[in-house]
Amino acid sequence: MATRATNINTTTGYTEAFYNAYTAGYEHILQEKKPAYQGLLREERIEGENESYDFLGTIELDQKTTRFEDIPVEDMTHNRRWISPVWYRKGIFVDKEDDIALHTDPTSDYIQAIAKGVIRQENIVITDAFFANVSGGKTPGTDTYVLNDSLYVYSTRITTGGRTLAHDVQSDFTAGGTSTGLTIDKLILARQALVELDNDPDDMFYIACAQKQMSDLLREAETQSIDTNIIRSLVAGVVNEYMGFRFVVTNRIVKGTTNNDVNSDTKVYELPVWTKEGMLFARHQSPIFNVDWLPRKQIWQISARVGMNAIRMDESKIIKIECI
Repeated sequence: MATRATNINTTTGYTEAFYNAYTAGYEHILQEKKPAYQGLLREERIEGENESYDFLGTIELDQKTTRFEDIPVEDMTHNRRWISPVWYRKGIFVDKEDDIALHTDPTSDYIQAIAKGVIRQENIVITDAFFANVSGGKTPGTDTYVLNDSLYVYSTRITTGGRTLAHDVQSDFTAGGTSTGLTIDKLILARQALVELDNDPDDMFYIACAQKQMSDLLREAETQSIDTNIIRSLVAGVVNEYMGFRFVVTNRIVKGTTNNDVNSDTKVYELPVWTKEGMLFARHQSPIFNVDWLPRKQIWQISARVGMNAIRMDESKIIKIECI
């Protein structure tokens, strides 16, 4: 039996298949079972090389002041954003001798492993899209939508559009307080900011974070002698709800390797907080799996390919929380 340092299989040769059948099942349990963001954002399908998605600007009604006056007409702002599929693929060889060595047909196990790889890739694509620039305009590349990485300020929330809560945020959204991880106070401020940006306070808000932030909340709840049952379930790795937020725990969110906070003076985790309408995930088509016999090699090849991408749809539906 080969010496193994991790629970991750390699696909560089056949020797990794020469393990007992239960090994594959054991490793599958350690992998993700479903997309982490499933149902938490808008999901669409991409047709062709590019696909555009539109949303209307805010409509404000005008007061009637005199009799028989004309009804005011306003030219609505149509915000168009473009998304293009990025393709991911992988193939694995399965030799007939491997079937014999395993005393079982491993083909279905390999397909499951690839399928879970597709799920992991989807989670990566979405997590990386929260703060990325978005192509917009009448045609792709005409405009670029950027999330304004500056402090959130109520008076300029619509015009300049700062969307960041600093790691040392104070109750008035200014920086200069005590640097902390994820706290209940930061959750309160994030909800306040989203509601002030005209998001429905009755909607569920979502937050993606690392396990470190779940531990921060648990420690704070224990310190304040608060009922920690909900927090404990989060720390256990369950996507759950707390204070009107639903959490997604992902290892894709890591602390910056350089000073990446809003003031460029320290390293922080950057957590996205969003509404369902604020993010869009699109697939070009359902993942395609193939099992092909290669006569020249006298071997089976299992492969998968999928096109997908994610974009931010509205800068008023997302907030960034910094945590140390």
